[in-house]
Amino acid sequence: MTPSHQDNTPQKRPSQDRPHGPHEILQHGAEFDAEAAKRRHDEARAREVHTAATDALIARSRALRATLQELHRVPTGTPEGLPAFRQAFQEHCTAKQATVHPLLARHDKASVAVVRDREDGAQLLRRLDDVIAGKVAVEGLTLTTQLVLGEVDQYLLHEERDLVPWMQRGL
Repeated sequence: MTPSHQDNTPQKRPSQDRPHGPHEILQHGAEFDAEAAKRRHDEARAREVHTAATDALIARSRALRATLQELHRVPTGTPEGLPAFRQAFQEHCTAKQATVHPLLARHDKASVAVVRDREDGAQLLRRLDDVIAGKVAVEGLTLTTQLVLGEVDQYLLHEERDLVPWMQRGL
């Protein structure tokens, strides 16, 4: 190729990519150190956010599960505390959507789990609403109530057993 046919864009020589002299070496070292320190800070902050979200999730889940144990002890009918429990479960689901789901949704594999978790929580809230509103047969009210409470218990247990470790592995 003749010089007239060559591209006129300036070409970097390999020697231009490397620092020359002590001042440039120190400058590159300072830039590298600053970037590494920022990365460490960002990673530490992400861990703090994840830890706070998982700790709050576990605390809410355990409190709800303790309440569930009390509700399970009601021998027949619908427990009086069911509407208050339903409200606390709704608040738990809302808080999880605001804190935990965004952290998990950043990962492709977890986004499917987030969608499923939202759907399961919404379905359980609808089932609790049906029991509270008496939309189940009177003959099966106690059994249905206990069944729904058992499903909520399994849902909360799944959070602690599966969702939290998944978040912690994502750190």
